[in-house]
Amino acid sequence: MPNAFCLEYDAFCELRLDWYLRYAYVRTGEWTRATNCVEAVFDTLSAGWADALRSDCPAAQAWKLLRDYARERTVCTEGHSWNIHCVLHDAQADTVLLHHRLGLSVAHTADLMGLHDHSVRALLRSAQRALEEIPRCVASRLRTARSATAHGGAQHELRGAPRLPKSLKEPRCGLFG
Repeated sequence: MPNAFCLEYDAFCELRLDWYLRYAYVRTGEWTRATNCVEAVFDTLSAGWADALRSDCPAAQAWKLLRDYARERTVCTEGHSWNIHCVLHDAQADTVLLHHRLGLSVAHTADLMGLHDHSVRALLRSAQRALEEIPRCVASRLRTARSATAHGGAQHELRGAPRLPKSLKEPRCGLFG
């Protein structure tokens, strides 16, 4: 990556690191897989950062990488602590996860995903409608898995996170050291 873009890249990564890790943890269920996922996203993004800056929205490009890498490291099985991605479209499930599970505002959710606020609101409404259409036998299993971590459970779960690996703590371009 050209040094001219390193400062922007480091700032982009630092602003998103914590929430990317939280998202990846909820998706994968393990801190090791979550950390590996986010490292892979940042490595891929770093290699194509100049192209990302030329895109319509670097945040949307990064979010797509995060979603794809998290999906690769996730197994949808009964009892998985957060299986909403097994029943909703990716964008719907992501907005529900960020807004309802992790407690982010609509604006913050939109910023992380590279969307407009009105798009996030529309995705949340469509997710609600889709969830209302799920048969009761499936919905009861979703409620059981969600109830174990609802109402602040995510914050409690995430407090036990391991220390970040050195590769994620240091600036990606080495400009600050």
